Amino acid sequence: MFLVSVASTFAASHIIPGYPGLCSRLHGHNWTVDVSWSSEGLDPLGMAMDFHEAEALLAPVIRELDHSHLNDHPFFHNRPPTSEQVAFFIYGRLKEAMSTMNKSSAVRLDQVAVTEMAPFRAVYRETP
Repeated sequence: MFLVSVASTFAASHIIPGYPGLCSRLHGHNWTVDVSWSSEGLDPLGMAMDFHEAEALLAPVIRELDHSHLNDHPFFHNRPPTSEQVAFFIYGRLKEAMSTMNKSSAVRLDQVAVTEMAPFRAVYRETP
């Protein structure tokens, strides 16, 4: 099994409603996103997935979140903008983007990891 990963960052604020501490107040983070794709095999160039293609898939999702207040984003109107939910959102957007690509089904979105502040990280992945 081969894993290909790409990382990116974005800056955004959020409020965790109902949280019994400081996170219930407006605050921001420089979020880090790590995305991994998996493949059982390699293409004729010896790649599971081109790094630039992976980066191009992630870039519009990062732009959508960068320099925003996450609570104002429609996805978070009915759910708290926690790291777990941010990872779930990014995973969904990437899965949707991949469904419109003409890419071999051998490459699969494996997981999205979101760090809002080191050393804390949340990961979303679907069970196969």
